[in-house]
Amino acid sequence: MNRFPLTIPQQGLWSGHLLNDDKAMFNTAECIAFDGKVEAAVLAAALAKAVGECEALKGHFEDDKEAVCFVSHELPLAYEEISLEHDDETLARAWAWADLRRPFELTQEAPCRFALLRGPGRDYLYSCVHHIALDGFGTTLLFQRIAELYAEGLAGEMNSPSPFGSLAEVLAEEASREQSGKNDAARAFWQEQLQGWPEVKSFGETRAPIAAEFLRESRPLPAALWQSLTGFADEHKLGWPDLLLAGLSAQLSLSSGQDKTLLGLMMMNRIGSASLTVPCMQMNITPLALTLGEELDLAGAAGAVAKAKRGVRKHQHYRYELLRRDLGLVGGDKRLFGPLVNIMPFDHARRFGPLSAHILNISAGPVEDLTIEVQVGVDGQPRLDLDANPGCYRQADLAAIADTLFALLGRWLAEPAQTLGTLKADWLAEQRARALIAGPAHEAIQVRPVLEALCHFAAQTPDKIALIQSTAQGEARFSYEALLARSEQMAAALQAAGVAPGDKVGVMLARTPQAIFAQLAVLLAGAVYVPLDPEQPLERQGHILRLGEVKTLITQAEYRHKLASLFEGRTLLAGDLVSDDRLNQPTAGRAVAYLMFTSGSTGLPKGVAVSHGALDHFAAAARCRYHLNEETRMLQFAPFNFDASIEEVFATLSAGATLVLRTDALLESMPAFAAGVEQMGITHLDLPTAFWNEWVVALTAGQAHIPAGLTTVIIGGEAVYPEQLAQWQRQGRSDVRLFNTYGPTETTVVVTTQELQQEDPSQAQLPIGLPLPGMQALILGAGEQPAEEGELVLLGPQLANGYVGGVQGSFDTLRVGAELMPVYRTGDRVRLVSGRLVYLGRRDNEFKISGYRIQPGEVEAQLLALPGVDEACVQGVNIGSVRRLVAFVAGPERDSRVIKAQLARVLPAAMIPTDYRHYDQLPRTGSNKLDRKALLAAYQAGGEALTLGSETENRVGAIWQQILGLATMAPTDNFFELGGQSLQTIQIVNRLGAEFGVQVKVSDVFDHPRLDDFCRFLDGLLAEDEESVEMVW
Repeated sequence: MNRFPLTIPQQGLWSGHLLNDDKAMFNTAECIAFDGKVEAAVLAAALAKAVGECEALKGHFEDDKEAVCFVSHELPLAYEEISLEHDDETLARAWAWADLRRPFELTQEAPCRFALLRGPGRDYLYSCVHHIALDGFGTTLLFQRIAELYAEGLAGEMNSPSPFGSLAEVLAEEASREQSGKNDAARAFWQEQLQGWPEVKSFGETRAPIAAEFLRESRPLPAALWQSLTGFADEHKLGWPDLLLAGLSAQLSLSSGQDKTLLGLMMMNRIGSASLTVPCMQMNITPLALTLGEELDLAGAAGAVAKAKRGVRKHQHYRYELLRRDLGLVGGDKRLFGPLVNIMPFDHARRFGPLSAHILNISAGPVEDLTIEVQVGVDGQPRLDLDANPGCYRQADLAAIADTLFALLGRWLAEPAQTLGTLKADWLAEQRARALIAGPAHEAIQVRPVLEALCHFAAQTPDKIALIQSTAQGEARFSYEALLARSEQMAAALQAAGVAPGDKVGVMLARTPQAIFAQLAVLLAGAVYVPLDPEQPLERQGHILRLGEVKTLITQAEYRHKLASLFEGRTLLAGDLVSDDRLNQPTAGRAVAYLMFTSGSTGLPKGVAVSHGALDHFAAAARCRYHLNEETRMLQFAPFNFDASIEEVFATLSAGATLVLRTDALLESMPAFAAGVEQMGITHLDLPTAFWNEWVVALTAGQAHIPAGLTTVIIGGEAVYPEQLAQWQRQGRSDVRLFNTYGPTETTVVVTTQELQQEDPSQAQLPIGLPLPGMQALILGAGEQPAEEGELVLLGPQLANGYVGGVQGSFDTLRVGAELMPVYRTGDRVRLVSGRLVYLGRRDNEFKISGYRIQPGEVEAQLLALPGVDEACVQGVNIGSVRRLVAFVAGPERDSRVIKAQLARVLPAAMIPTDYRHYDQLPRTGSNKLDRKALLAAYQAGGEALTLGSETENRVGAIWQQILGLATMAPTDNFFELGGQSLQTIQIVNRLGAEFGVQVKVSDVFDHPRLDDFCRFLDGLLAEDEESVEMVW
């Protein structure tokens, strides 16, 4: 009986075995597949003798809490015979896989077991060995000895001496290496080699715990590829494995987007070592750090691989377990390398007496990420096996990796002189062309300029009603002929006032027919329309006027003096723009039609320049997708500085439909909204998702209804929640088409849509659908490579010209096929599910509230401009279906109401944070960046219960608190001083109606903005409601 201390690799495996709940994690298994039937008794005897000669397999492990050792001694051989119904390898593999999951009791039994699987016409010798005892080379030594002894046994006696060395020699060599300083030299080499290396990347972005069960994709290398590979290697005196690794490195570089790749190389670690004849665990994994220059051709890249391999071979003995510890890569999801590669360039023919045999690889042990094994069989033909952690990959991913490797390597071998840079660029361009996502092929559209379409309807159906406004005196109606005449006359007046083609003309008007005339007149004059919201802060309006280089402003009397101090250009009153002449000279194509300003990360609003061509194409696509026609009545709902108004106005009027301007009374309550829509005969609604959510709340509470005559509801601006969709569907109006839309301002209002009325609401995320006719999309992952999940990139005629002031921003060009195409990088993460796009969130911290696109940087810049604010961080927070903006500020604590009042001078209401958290100093990460995650986690973990004066105050206060995003509230708090804005007012009255069962109007909140005063009003309303109920006894 001999006792051996554990080798360094065994120590790592022992720790892994103890710490892992799955005690079968490190089991390995192979089958010898014979081409016939063996002599079972002779094979059993050969097996017993070979195992008896192998010190690493005969014995058990002892752990006395101070040290672990392996006790080598005779133990009964775990061996059995199993009958198989047929000879098919799949049956043998299935049996082996099932047995592989049985753990070894390492302190009580030998770390190995065997079975002879007997089919009708052929047999299999199954071997299961714990990795702590043998590696792959050790198993090969064992199998070779079994074959030798079996042949001897068939001939008579098994009396040849054992070829195996002793474990003691391996341990002595390991100790000598440590004492000689070789390990110190290796440690220094690896630390220098890997210093400053970027984060390790593999073919998948997901990381998961090491897995015993794995997915496998097995492929023979195509014969033509193998012939080209070996032929090129012979011609250039290269090793074919180096060519294969060069191709694999190029593929990984494409996948990761990094020029530097870090592979793991399986090293036998036995050449020149005493372990060459010792069956044991000696295998090591070394990192292969490659930086293949873009200028290298195939031969140069393979030469660089060969040079890198020569460098690591000198230090291959240094254990990767030690290297991970040296580099601080132990624990969590830290990795030393990406894919693990094991190349076996040849295989020995195995003979068991008169029988030939081959090896079935069942499992080489657990898989951390991806193991790529290439083995040349006894017939000289190579095979590729991909074993993957199922927590990181799907079977389809493995198939795609294998396909790409073969195709990429084949292309490079076909043109070996092309550089790596050219190979990658051409490959990516072709993949993008194949991955383009478009809408249904049947949606062919005819693009007609919107103003030309307007003129067409004015000529062909002059009396058709184009525009309606409801007033206290009744309805004001304008036919297409009248609409065009008024607009052309205003255009002529603009020209007479000095407006030239290409001039930027601001329009700040209330929601009246004059506003529609003005929008059309600016375009008819060949100028650029710049919408302004009179309700927004003056300072922000001033920024827009300055950044947009607005020369002329069209407004009305009550707004004229607001901007006097901020605007030095020409100011015209809409009512004065009259003329006996008519002007119709619009520009077209790439000429800018309008500017739309959104939130900017620099602290100032950002202007998007949209061309006539983009507008014309969008209007045509929207008419097609929404089925807009002359029977359509569209409610004009959005503020004019929201690009949804572009959809409402121009898509409607270019369809010969009727545009109906909404009144403020329509927003008094959801019952009033539904009744008004029905009374006006509206067929199409275009609503912010947040407003639609409130409508759904009212529908569910029985406070509102879906109007008769309504055929289409278009929503957008925020994600749709599945629970809201389910509640909508329960209303039983499947005849109403519900479009979920998505589109950045930079792509002209809307670019994808999905009908939801029949959609399954049990999905975690609802789709945003497919692009409008003529538009295309790409999903790009790491390295600009097409992916099922990644950043959404948009292409097509709806792309804006860019940002005002020449800011590049997210506009870019990208090679797609043979073309260099303009694209817009949205910064949004999406996934392709069942052929449709699903929105997952932002890649940055941009946020949307009430339809506003909010760049936290703009809000943070304004906060930092306030006295006493040393640091600022703004975060968007979702609480159920309510979104809120939270500010984290460092510096002397200040009254949040004062901060809100100061921000209200420069920011729209939707961009003013509703809740504030004060810190002495904001937390930072190890790299000294603001720790946004820590701030968000602390906020979401907080929260205080309301303790107000009455039950009504507590119930109402809880609703105010939820909608406004506040942690505390007092009875004297004023709704609007707390940050309440228009949509939140609607949300408040809607939730109160559902909570208390009475109809509350928006004007009631304006009349009673203090919490205690509002609650007294509500108590009175409830008392009146109770008195009006007829009692039945």
